[in-house]
Amino acid sequence: MKPYLDAAENAARAAGKLLREHFQQQQRVKAFAAHDIKLELDVQAQELISKLLLQEFPADALYGEEGIAGDQSSDHQWIVDPLDGTVNYFYGIPHFCVSIALRLHNEIVVGVIYDPIRGEMWTGQRGEVSKLNGAPIHVSDRAELAEAVISIGLAKTGETINTNFPLFQQMIHRVTHTLKLESACGTSPQVRSWLKTPVELSIFARERT
Repeated sequence: MKPYLDAAENAARAAGKLLREHFQQQQRVKAFAAHDIKLELDVQAQELISKLLLQEFPADALYGEEGIAGDQSSDHQWIVDPLDGTVNYFYGIPHFCVSIALRLHNEIVVGVIYDPIRGEMWTGQRGEVSKLNGAPIHVSDRAELAEAVISIGLAKTGETINTNFPLFQQMIHRVTHTLKLESACGTSPQVRSWLKTPVELSIFARERT
C-alpha cells in the first residue's frame, strides 16, 4: 500500500500548500448555510487532489465533499475532504486540515490527515503503526475518562445538535476538560468520539511520542 500512501501524502501536501497560501485572505463564498460554509477554495483544493491522485491511478474512483470523479465502478475508492474545518478557515482560525483516505473492498486501507499550518502529517495504513511526520504514535496510557481532555463536534443540523448536546452535557462532568471547536484535525491529545466520514479513519486517543 505504500505507493498509495505516498500519493495521498503528496496530494495532501499540495492541497495544504494551496490552503496555506490563501489563509487569512478574503475568500469567495460558494454557499453559506446554518453552521456551515462552502468556499471556492474547497473546490479548488479538491480539484487539485483529484488531478494528482487520478493522474497516478487513473482507474480509481474518487468521492469528495465537492463531487465525484474517476471510474465509479472501481474497487479502489479515494475519499477526500479537501478542507476539513472550513468555518475555522473562513474566520482565520488556524485549525483545519486536508483529509484523504483510500477504501478498498469497503475497507479503509490508507489514510492521511495533514495540518498545513503546523506542518503535521498524520498517516495510517491497515495493519501498520500510525505515524506523525514519520514517527510512530500510540494510544494514550490514560485509562480513566476523568483524566481525559476531549474535543467534540456537535454536527451541523438542528436534529443532530439536539441529539448530541445531552451527551456533551454528561461528558463535561466526567472529564478533566472539554474543547469545543469546529471539527478538523486535532493538534492536541484528544478523543474523537464520533466519526463524520470514512476519511476519519479511527477514534484517536493519542499522545505524541
